[in-house]
Amino acid sequence: MTTSPAPHQSNDVGQGVGMFLVGAVASFAVVMFMGAIVLGVSLGGASEADKAEAASSGAQAATGEAIYSKACASCHGATGLGGVGPRLALTVADRYPNIADQIAIVTEGRKVMPAFGGTLTAEEIEAVVIYEREELGQ
Repeated sequence: MTTSPAPHQSNDVGQGVGMFLVGAVASFAVVMFMGAIVLGVSLGGASEADKAEAASSGAQAATGEAIYSKACASCHGATGLGGVGPRLALTVADRYPNIADQIAIVTEGRKVMPAFGGTLTAEEIEAVVIYEREELGQ
């Protein structure tokens, strides 16, 4: 014969499930709160200008790589190790510490290197120069 708990006695199973649910909900809330703080610091903490600059920088690198592949790789090599033209990978920033000097060479040409000022925009030239300095050979 089974007995039911008396009206003044508690149901241990029901309380156990209830306490588990309360604990689970509280833990979930803490995890979500901490996640919001982390995201707020890493994403929301950045200004709109910083976010735009990061997006622009990523787009510029992709554009620079595409331009390099089309306009530069045939002479400087796909990886920038040189060919008809000199090596650029891991050396160009040392050779031209002032980025304006490298931009001038790409724009105006030099010796056997053709000028790209008539075929590429200033923004495209800057993008490919930044790619050569920061990404090529990395």
